[in-house]
Amino acid sequence: MMLKALRIAYDRMGNTSPNPAVGAVIVRNGRIISQEGTCPYGSHHAEVMAIKNAKGDLAGTDMFVTLEPCSHYGKTPPCVDAIIENKIRKVFIPVLDPNPLVSGKGVKRLTGAGVEVNFVRELASHAVDLIRPFRKYILRNRPFIINKSAVTLDGRIATDTGDSRWISSVYSRYLVHRLRAKVDAVIIGKNTQQNDDPALTVRFDTFNGSVPVYFNEYSDTLRGKDNFFIYSLIKQEVTDFKQPLRVLVGIPDLLKKEAKILADDNYIIFEKKERIERFAADREKMDLMRTLNVIELDPVDNTDFVHLIMDELFKKGIMTAMLEGGGRLAGSFFDAGEIDQFMYFIAPRIAGNGIPPVQGKGKSLMEDSLYLKDVSSAMIGDDILYGGYREMYNFEMM
Repeated sequence: MMLKALRIAYDRMGNTSPNPAVGAVIVRNGRIISQEGTCPYGSHHAEVMAIKNAKGDLAGTDMFVTLEPCSHYGKTPPCVDAIIENKIRKVFIPVLDPNPLVSGKGVKRLTGAGVEVNFVRELASHAVDLIRPFRKYILRNRPFIINKSAVTLDGRIATDTGDSRWISSVYSRYLVHRLRAKVDAVIIGKNTQQNDDPALTVRFDTFNGSVPVYFNEYSDTLRGKDNFFIYSLIKQEVTDFKQPLRVLVGIPDLLKKEAKILADDNYIIFEKKERIERFAADREKMDLMRTLNVIELDPVDNTDFVHLIMDELFKKGIMTAMLEGGGRLAGSFFDAGEIDQFMYFIAPRIAGNGIPPVQGKGKSLMEDSLYLKDVSSAMIGDDILYGGYREMYNFEMM
């Protein structure tokens, strides 16, 4: 039942920010009578939706929910109140809510009202895989950043001429579209925009029908950490999604109104104040800029620029964002300590030279390099999906 709730939670990812995606299943005598996930921000949480959609009296039923029910007033009333009022007998959860306003308090409210709370400890790690972005967002006031790259076996994201299409297989590219459907924003730098003119949208209709069938029937299992998010990304179809916000860092010298990133109003551009001031003499560029969604920032250096961008994304309710290019942008985010998860699609190609996925300041000693935690890998066609996290998720259960 908890796995069913976790699958619902994953299905809702990308649609609930800045709230966490949660799944809830209500059971009577071993039979599911209602199952729901978190609604878009400002509407009902998963527990309340499951209660509302259940038929009949819920007294004596059990609820399986992927995160500790909330106990405070936010955009909606506390979920614990609805659980108690409907006389649900038992609540099963895998982890506590990392939000300090809730953590442990929801459990205490429930047990104090006579509701039995049980921890499904064996699936705690699965639940954690889904709420890492929410944890960073709520504790640090920062989006969770995934650095996605397609790289050759010798570690290049493009040749020395900048050509990068296509490094990875059609299966890896399809999986990236699934990933885009689960994040709130996709971020690229000005060089990537100028060289590739990417659309940065979810476009499942551009793939033939055999590609999703591959994932449903033939794709490999994970090695290393049994990461529920990555497993679901590979195995679970995307049934509902919204297009991510397109974020461009820096204005390319040759930006045109016809650029794909400007196709509709679902984009923003970050640029430094000093660079905008240099554009003042170019009337054509200034005329174009007046029509764009540009946020002007005044950083002291590149690291500060990243932090200011993160502040602005947080204000916009962006909980999870993906870096899609290029190496210098990833280097700036890496140097600022703001990349949380690395997902590299390693293709069986040798470029011999070219652009690395992260062009940061670098480390003089290998022992000072970042050693990733909770590492997972899987074969995706002939590619290898390899990834891990900057930090371990240390969670506690009562």
